[in-house]
Amino acid sequence: MKITIQEDDNCQETEVQITCRQTDSSILELVKILSISNKERLSGERNGELHLLQPESIYYIESVDNTVFLYDKNAVYQSSLKLYQIEESHFSPDLIRISKSVIVNLSKVEKLKPTLGRKLTATLTNGEKVIISRQYVPQLKHKLGLGKEE
Repeated sequence: MKITIQEDDNCQETEVQITCRQTDSSILELVKILSISNKERLSGERNGELHLLQPESIYYIESVDNTVFLYDKNAVYQSSLKLYQIEESHFSPDLIRISKSVIVNLSKVEKLKPTLGRKLTATLTNGEKVIISRQYVPQLKHKLGLGKEE
């Protein structure tokens, strides 16, 4: 693989162009890595089209059968990223892990209600409910400033 960096004082936006004979899994992995480093938007596929989504518009992100889905107000999108990649990329400080399979946007949480087993139920502004597992409750309380002062 040949890598070339070209500096241009007049450049308004960084552009990465990949020239290859054929798109294969290594090229797709490279695109995925580059997409992760562009922290401004999340990409999701819906009806064969790729959509660029603002992290603030996402209500929650869920992994089901090794497939990650992004939920916004109007639609559900499929992402090629894994939950840990989204979490580690810090797309938004409001995106926080609440279970092994869900990341929620705290700015979309309307209320929290305790449930059995030290879990919480979060009601989102769109009326949907997501379960916060007890393992992630302390992290959530800390993020919300509800934890005990030590």
